[in-house]
Amino acid sequence: MNPPLCVLIPVFNGQAGLVRTLRSLAVAASSFDVLVVDDGSDPPVMIEAGIAGPHRVILIRLDNNGGITRALNHGLQRVYDGQYRFIGRVDAGDTVHPDRFVKQVQHLDREPDCGLVGSLIGFVDMNGATLFVFQAPESHRRIAKRMQVENCVIHSGVAMRTEVVRKAGGYYAECLASEDYDLFRRMIRISEATILPEVLTRCEYNLAGISVSRRGRQQRERLNLQLKYFQRDDWMSYYGVARTCVAMLTPHRAVLAVKRVGLCIGKPRLENPLVG
Repeated sequence: MNPPLCVLIPVFNGQAGLVRTLRSLAVAASSFDVLVVDDGSDPPVMIEAGIAGPHRVILIRLDNNGGITRALNHGLQRVYDGQYRFIGRVDAGDTVHPDRFVKQVQHLDREPDCGLVGSLIGFVDMNGATLFVFQAPESHRRIAKRMQVENCVIHSGVAMRTEVVRKAGGYYAECLASEDYDLFRRMIRISEATILPEVLTRCEYNLAGISVSRRGRQQRERLNLQLKYFQRDDWMSYYGVARTCVAMLTPHRAVLAVKRVGLCIGKPRLENPLVG
């Protein structure tokens, strides 16, 4: 019988980051399997025996690179077939607190109406030094409100109830850059969501890696989703659309300059530094 939790990691040409993530999982408490979906990496990613400690690592290799949404859906099908109750998400390169999945699974077990649980996220530089902590609303009501403006839940830091993910329809194929925002918006319509008020995941923040083309796609998809889930009786929906439109009209170089200034002055907490 499989353990209750499966940790899903899609990866494309990210061998070094995958090794870092698997090593952090090796000391993670709780019982879980790790499912790595290699999205057509060249060369294919390799997984050293025992690198994840006591946790079994399952590797799925896709013949060609089809994007993160397709890779995640391949992973979801394996999760469904394996009858795992919960899905943990981590991106290759990120590291987890040893107690992250214990705390998230305990919350899901304790709160049967909750389908999505995240945490605060520590963003670090290339050397592992903390730059800022991603702040997010903790209650379901505040999360649902904030979601009308932007995605306030970091994908790499969540655990999800499998039955809720399946009921919500998984990741939609047409969402190539906002697959998490779309899924979370559907999930919070049929289940509760919460954010644990502690840093349980550390993500690398690399301004040089922000793609102009991906940013444009993300903004377009975000606007489409905001219009799709628009609530005419809530001013937050209007604010969300307006904010995204402004972001779409703001030159990418200007956005990067503002972010660099914010990091250089050492601002300890940014509520959502990824917007824009």
